[in-house]
Amino acid sequence: MASIAVITPYHQEPLEVLEQCHRSVLAQEPAADHFMVADGFPNPQVAGWKVRHVVLPQAHGYGGSVPRGVGAMLAEAQGYEFVAFLDADNWYHPGHLASLVELQRRTRAPVCSSLRTFHQPDGTPIETVEAAEDQLVHVDTSCLLIHRSAFSALPVWMHLPQQIFKLCDRVFVAALRHKRFAIASTRQRTVAYRTLYQTHYEAAGLPLPAGFKPTNILHPSYEWLNTREGVALTVERLGFWPAAYMA
Repeated sequence: MASIAVITPYHQEPLEVLEQCHRSVLAQEPAADHFMVADGFPNPQVAGWKVRHVVLPQAHGYGGSVPRGVGAMLAEAQGYEFVAFLDADNWYHPGHLASLVELQRRTRAPVCSSLRTFHQPDGTPIETVEAAEDQLVHVDTSCLLIHRSAFSALPVWMHLPQQIFKLCDRVFVAALRHKRFAIASTRQRTVAYRTLYQTHYEAAGLPLPAGFKPTNILHPSYEWLNTREGVALTVERLGFWPAAYMA
């Protein structure tokens, strides 16, 4: 039986959003232990759930990278075979973990992934896909299952420069590629992803939601990554230059 730790960093999400996230983990087969890591704002109700509740004494922000890394490192120290991730505003569809574990057993790939369904903030489905994801160029963090043979990549979450925190999932996948860990995909849409990205709404012909993320939101991070400072600091902190592994 696989031992799986699902790592969810959370900050100030509404309780009903956290509940949906957690229920989706409880419904998985094989069963997984849910690590919910509070980034400076612990919810007292979460402490009463069937979770490994980890509380960081102060908020770090930066897309949840620090609490994600803390949870992953704890799971490694406790001897789990697999680490998966699930952002607090996302949820798993039934069969998500089972499909990933089956793929890993069959292919022996150190990293396995899925695709996503897209949803409005209230959970309403959006009929759209993302070309970069379907082509396996982009892999969202919540879609990943990491076997212990690839755990050497986990510390990357702790060392991300704050200037590229919006690229955190892309940088982590770049680290996997840098370390030459093969990434297999089920090509199944088993992660539900709440989106605020303008591109998803425009592709579906829907009005933009409040607080939407504009198309160019990632441009400053990419630009910094290509500066002399960006190259030097990422190589110093991560041991490689992420842009070399990004399409």
